[in-house]
Order: sequence, then structure tokens, then C-alpha cells
Amino acid sequence: MNMDENLQRFLRYVQIDTQSDDTSMSVPSQAKELDLSRLLQKELLELGIQSEINEFGILYGRLDGEEDLDPIGLNSHVDTALEITGAGVKPQIIHNYDGGVIHLNEKYSMSPADFPTLGDHVGDDLVVTSGDTLLGADDKAGVAIIMAVLAYYVAHPEVKHHPICFCFTPDEEIGRGPDHFDAKRFGAKYAYTVDGGIYNEIAIETFNAAHADVVIEGVSIHPGEAKGKLVNASSVAFAFDALLPKHKKPELTSGREGFNHLVQVSGTVDSAKLHYIIRNHSREELEIQKKEFEEAAKAIQEQYPTAKVHLTIGDDYRNMGEVFKEHPEAVDKAVEAFRALGYEPVFPPIRGGTDGATFSFKGCPTPNLGTGSYNHHGRFEYLSVKEFNIMIEIVKQIVKA
Repeated sequence: MNMDENLQRFLRYVQIDTQSDDTSMSVPSQAKELDLSRLLQKELLELGIQSEINEFGILYGRLDGEEDLDPIGLNSHVDTALEITGAGVKPQIIHNYDGGVIHLNEKYSMSPADFPTLGDHVGDDLVVTSGDTLLGADDKAGVAIIMAVLAYYVAHPEVKHHPICFCFTPDEEIGRGPDHFDAKRFGAKYAYTVDGGIYNEIAIETFNAAHADVVIEGVSIHPGEAKGKLVNASSVAFAFDALLPKHKKPELTSGREGFNHLVQVSGTVDSAKLHYIIRNHSREELEIQKKEFEEAAKAIQEQYPTAKVHLTIGDDYRNMGEVFKEHPEAVDKAVEAFRALGYEPVFPPIRGGTDGATFSFKGCPTPNLGTGSYNHHGRFEYLSVKEFNIMIEIVKQIVKA
């Protein structure tokens, strides 16, 4: 059986290590992210499409269409998440999945009992990991979908379509992907981020997002002389975390419930650091969460007066749902495309980030579409080839004249 060209494209992309790095101050954060961007540029040129990679590592391009139609944008990100390595990805294809346990390797397996979405894909071909890495479908599935749409319209000039503006960003996984996005350079009236899960979702709400960094300076004294003097910074850090509302942890929330997520912690007796991401669909509730961090810092400082507690809170992005209330065109166009193909879309709130949130507030309303991939950011990530192909058809329909 000949493997579908679009799937081959996806498999090619995921084997390129493009993991971003939140400790790097360079742009993009890792030079290796451009390995995929340069390959995309080469493949675009082979299709006869000009593109450029700017000084910030963003690849921009355009496929001309009907001049009297609005230019529509498509975007995805090339980098992969930090939680597990993206080097040495060895994708495996499970043909005609039977609904049972999938053995990734001798150590790791996945089953519908642990991952219920697998039960929706009986009979599908699935792409899974080798168990040692993530897959990288987040968001190389989105990249492959956009490339498939461009390739289709180049191969079928008789099919009329909107002008298609596209861009591929680095560093989305570390929250910097859209920092240098230029809506004017992009050129789209509205756009779609192809970077989600199930195929029938149109995501038009995101969290309002902030982050908090806590630095504790302790008092380091030899333990034999420590009584009444020593203040262990690591212990103080644990005490700080214990003061935050316990029910506002991501593993205890769903839907539109906000959370505080401790992403990193490090420390010694002398100093300790905690890094949190703070999320809520409500801007008012997000402000309450920030206040809770301030109150915890104040309480810890009072409890440990000889220590020093430094709290820094910063905003990251806003709920893009605000934009679509004023500019519904992109949502309406997507709904029309879904229904034309016989699919009824649903509108779940995103419990995560998307470049489209910042794009929307920079003047290019950008809902989020799925890719047919699941269990992102880990070794149990997988792609439904059926849903992947459905998404190619949906995106083709969105930009069709």
C-alpha cells in the first residue's frame, strides 16, 4: 500500500528536532527550529511559492488567489514542547486500530482505559511514538495540513480560492511565538491557527494568561549552629506553594475553571525559585488569582522575616473571545466550511495557549482549528490519520472561493 503523500510529509517533519528552549534569550530560542523552517521554504519553492524567513525566524508566504476575495491566513508553529525530548522521534503506524492496547515499546503502552479518546479511533490508522519521545504532532500536524492545502491548490489551478497568506512561527511552546508577528506583513484579513486536537472543534476562547516568578533568599547557617538562625529557602518555597488555593491546580480543574500551575522549582538552603503559569478564561478571576499570589508572598515574608521574598507577576496573553464578538467573520467562514462538508462544529474553550490569541489582538482575528492529534507534550501523543485528512479537507474548504 502506497503511503499517502500528506502523511509522508507529516512523518518527515516530526523526525526533525525543533524543541524550543525557555532558558535561551536568542530569537528563535533554538537555531535547530529553523531546520524545519528551511525545509518548508525549500518545499514551497518546489511548489513555485516564494517565502521568506525573517530575522525572528518567522516564515511568511502567500499563494495568490482570486483578487476580489479577502486574503485568508493559515498559521502553525514549528517548535515542540519542553516536557519530553523531541530528538530521535521514530513514529510508528498502527494500521486499522483494533481498540486494544498499543505497545509503544517494552516499557510503555497505551490503552482506551487510560486514554479514552483512543476508543473513538477504532478502525483508524494511528501514528504513535516509540515511547521514548513525544511525537511532535503539536504542531507539525498543523504544518503538514497547511502544506497539503497549498500543494493542492498549486496542483489544481482550476479550483478558485481566496488568496492564502501563511506563516510558520518558532517558540510557540515557550509563549514567544507571536511576539514578533507582523499582521501587516502577514496580509490576511483573518486567519486560522491549525494547532489543536479533535477535527470538529473551532476554538474561539482561550485563557487569559499570566505568569509568576517567586525567588526566596534564605539564611544559610551550618546545621550544627542553625537553631533560631537558619531559614531554609527550599522549605520556605514549599510553604509558599502550600498557601495557594489547593483546588486551583490544573489536575483538579476543567472547562472554564482557572488554575495555577507550578511549572518549575529549584532550590538550595540559600535560595529557591518557583515559576508558575496562571490561567483563567475570566479576566476578573485572573486578577483574583494574582492577588492570591501577592497575599501568599506577604504572609511568607511575615512568617520568615529574616528571609527575602521576591514576587514578579507578568501578563502573557488575553482571551481572544473578546475579538470575535466584534469580528465574527472568521468564525462564520469556518462554520460554513464545516457544514458544507457535513460536519457540525463545536466550540470548546481552549485550556492552553495559541499564537492566534496574540494574532487576534494584533489585528488579525484568528480562531484555532484541530489537527486530529491527541495527548500532546508527551510520549503518549498520537495522530488519527483519518482526522488529519478530514482537517486537510476542511481547511481546503475554508479557503475555497
